[in-house]
Amino acid sequence: MAKKNKILFVHQNFPGQYKHISKELIDIGYEVHTLSITKFIDKSMTNHHYQLAGNSTKNINKWAVEFESKMIRAGSAANKAMEMKKNGFFPDLIIGHPGWGETFFFKEIWPEAKLLTYAEFYYKTKNSDIDFDPKLIQDDLGIDFESFYSYTKFKLTARNSPFLSTYAVSDYLMSPTNYQKNLLPASLRDNVEVIHDGIDTDILKPNNNATFEFNGKTLTKDSKIVTYISRSLDPYRGFHIFMKALPGILKNNPEAYILIAGNQKTNGYGSPPPEGKTFKDLFYKTIEGKIDSSRVKFLGSVSYNEFINLVQITSVHIYLTYPFVLSWSVLEAMSCGAVVIGSNTDPVTEVIENKKNGLIIDFFDHDDLVKNVTNVLSDKAKYIDIGVEARKTILEKYDLRKVCLPAQLNLIKRALK
Repeated sequence: MAKKNKILFVHQNFPGQYKHISKELIDIGYEVHTLSITKFIDKSMTNHHYQLAGNSTKNINKWAVEFESKMIRAGSAANKAMEMKKNGFFPDLIIGHPGWGETFFFKEIWPEAKLLTYAEFYYKTKNSDIDFDPKLIQDDLGIDFESFYSYTKFKLTARNSPFLSTYAVSDYLMSPTNYQKNLLPASLRDNVEVIHDGIDTDILKPNNNATFEFNGKTLTKDSKIVTYISRSLDPYRGFHIFMKALPGILKNNPEAYILIAGNQKTNGYGSPPPEGKTFKDLFYKTIEGKIDSSRVKFLGSVSYNEFINLVQITSVHIYLTYPFVLSWSVLEAMSCGAVVIGSNTDPVTEVIENKKNGLIIDFFDHDDLVKNVTNVLSDKAKYIDIGVEARKTILEKYDLRKVCLPAQLNLIKRALK
């Protein structure tokens, strides 16, 4: 019998990005192992867990705080890896996310193993997320922007250092989008394969029979529905811009219902709101008394099935983002045939072409957001083809089973040669 190749997935919260590919590898006969800090258990694979060994040092140099945290995890994961090696485990391929430092020492432990690293986000300090919205920092959060920027660019440069070390010893790198690949230093880009994690288009598909209960009223696809969905209601995903547009959207569209999904208490990405406040407090409270709030529903965090229902029933879905990681949610909305209004930032324009498979506006132009939402709601039939093209884009470029898993498998097979 031929020897099975051993593949080790490393991710503190496994499965993370590896949910589908790990299962696929098992189905075609690979021996799959996982290493995580969470107690992930799946009997179809061999699960290993590590424990943190050590604590952060008090009063450490401020630029070293995150590096030390990653080295604590790196050492803790390495301790478990050496135990695995002592017990006879030698992986042929290690697939890992470097975000927490876990694979930092693995090439020293298993030098013969190939290392495939997920390059999710390399932090830039110019023309990037941190200098994209100085007005928010200065005016809304009350922080001197120059001081914020001077500190943050050093902090992020320090944050990149363990990533660079891991990228440098990796045999292969994989990024989900060209935007994320191009954040990396030019010297590394030739070693990067752009392969998205994949969208399950069999589940995420249009449903003309979708309904939603709104304060005792059943909404259908014939209703006028605007959706905004984010893990947290934070400025990185344009929540403040959407709130500025909300009064105009409601005024121009008296039959419209606004459905907002996302955790209202967490701060999300970037700088936090003033102490004791949430971003909802900061941006919604200022308009709440000036709008018909009976047509606005904050849903909080929703289940995945509830999310699918939202993007199936929506008339227009709003997705604004800083230059940052592209949310899966916008691709999933497109897979369901949603008409998406997206921001003119690089992560979005890589996927959406204005007036073809979505609508593109300036991130900061809340008046244009009002105008575009009103245009769609005023003549939904006119925009049906945009929703059709949106799904076509996902099927052709991001489909889990027909595009992304085959590409990931091809890369893994090449790595194992």
